[in-house]
Amino acid sequence: MEYRGIIHNHSACSKEGCYSLRALRQRWAPSLDFAAMTEHAERTSAEDYVAYLRECDALSDERFRFIPGLEVSTESGDMLLLGCRTFICTRDPMQVMRQVSPQTVVILAHPEEGKVIAEVLIRAHGLEGWNGGHMGGYMPPVDWLVGWRKRQPAGKFFTGGNDIHKVDPKRKILTLVQTDAPKGSPCREEDVLGALRQGNFRTGNGIFSYTPDGTLFYHEREIARPLPFALLAWLSRTYRWSWRGMNGCLQLGGTLLGAMGMDKQKRTQLNRFIRQHL
Repeated sequence: MEYRGIIHNHSACSKEGCYSLRALRQRWAPSLDFAAMTEHAERTSAEDYVAYLRECDALSDERFRFIPGLEVSTESGDMLLLGCRTFICTRDPMQVMRQVSPQTVVILAHPEEGKVIAEVLIRAHGLEGWNGGHMGGYMPPVDWLVGWRKRQPAGKFFTGGNDIHKVDPKRKILTLVQTDAPKGSPCREEDVLGALRQGNFRTGNGIFSYTPDGTLFYHEREIARPLPFALLAWLSRTYRWSWRGMNGCLQLGGTLLGAMGMDKQKRTQLNRFIRQHL
């Protein structure tokens, strides 16, 4: 059975998102089977996390499932803990690895920042190869993925995340997981996490996709020839620079609109509307 979901999402539970879990379920349940949440540990508490776990379970059913989790900021960069049901908040990445349960999937987020410690990567399950919030959702970082594929330890995989905070984009980076569950079975947390750990998934946005080992595809056709690959690598870099430039322009525009007297609520609504359609 194949399940369609998204990884690396934030809600209002950790004050990093503007949407409640209930609102996100209403938005996502019609088109997705699961959402792996990654609330910022630094913005919540152990008591609040217990309540958050209960809410994730209460809002999950046969149609849609929230998979609770954390994003922990460490000396090895941010670590995504999918399916983590114990509150963990520490700067020591090895302490994180000692505290997580065997069922938790550990992904190192934002590896392009260069903070990943080799010893931590060896113990983690994989890397976030494409972050829609930082890199845009239309084209994966082709050049970056190639470089990491050459250095990736054996048995580690690449995922893709949306890093949803205050904007829920219409085009999302999807994770399609393949499980042994019979056709028509409801999505279960343990099935999704098991498929991720085993590398039985694919990441894509409907145009570009890649397998856990970073093999790239364009509309289901593998990108293997040197010339097309080189061209896409150049386009990928250009797209990321444009994405960052656009983000800067939107921030500047918001500042100017504020100086012209537009209140913060209207500026936020306009910014969200524009970004949702990018």
